[in-house]
Amino acid sequence: MRRYSPLFLLATLVTMLLVLGCANNNHPKLRVHFVDVGQGDSILLDLDETEVLIDGGPKSSDVDTYLENYVDGSLEAIIATHPDADHIGGLIAVLDTFKVEEIWLNGDASESNVYSEFMDKVNAENAESKEARRGDTIALDGLNFDVLNPVEHLFSDRNRNSIVLMLSYGDIDFLFTGDAEEEAEASMIADGVLTHIEILKVSHHGSRTSSSQAFLDVVQPEVAIYIAGMNNQYGHPHEETLARLYDIGADLYGTDVSGDIIVTTDGETYNVSTEH
Repeated sequence: MRRYSPLFLLATLVTMLLVLGCANNNHPKLRVHFVDVGQGDSILLDLDETEVLIDGGPKSSDVDTYLENYVDGSLEAIIATHPDADHIGGLIAVLDTFKVEEIWLNGDASESNVYSEFMDKVNAENAESKEARRGDTIALDGLNFDVLNPVEHLFSDRNRNSIVLMLSYGDIDFLFTGDAEEEAEASMIADGVLTHIEILKVSHHGSRTSSSQAFLDVVQPEVAIYIAGMNNQYGHPHEETLARLYDIGADLYGTDVSGDIIVTTDGETYNVSTEH
């Protein structure tokens, strides 16, 4: 009878556990694109045949051209976090270019011409249109988003009413925050809907009015990604916000520096790649 050393047996056991672990990980690759749209926000989630777009940047973003490289057929959903032009302007061309199955709004309005044109396109699309509220779930094929904001009674400020979404993909948690500001963050903390996450989309392009210390102490992101235009007139991202993110140990990325940023995950691990 052949005798095996304890070291060999241990190595064999570890290998078997790794194989079993890989076999139990049935998650296909999810790619989350933080698109460089200049001063605005746009995020594409691409999972096999399911594509979801959160915001579309300003009208000048050409995000529809970017999507053509990744979207096969229709978009399962568009989520407009709030009606500011730098978030919904690019969605006008997207609605002209792609069939959209669902459109999620926050119920807020704007007096801008961009908002009027966007809503005309929404109404013409004949898609299922819904308003998101805390406690809702946006359930799509393979992707389930928990809505953490806004609450039923909206704030007077549009940014604070931004749709905030939590996506748990296997063991990897994403938090998409739109332009939510400190008051919205405090409301989410008070209601206990926040938890530790891996990937944070930094709110409001890295403005000092968001990413409060109390908020960051709860979510403790491993990676923080902001979307902002290079040398923008607002000075985004603000130094105070960057300092808070660095202080909690987050790996920080920004589209103004790195261009398009893509997070790829199989539900167990993730990696971040940048355009430059």
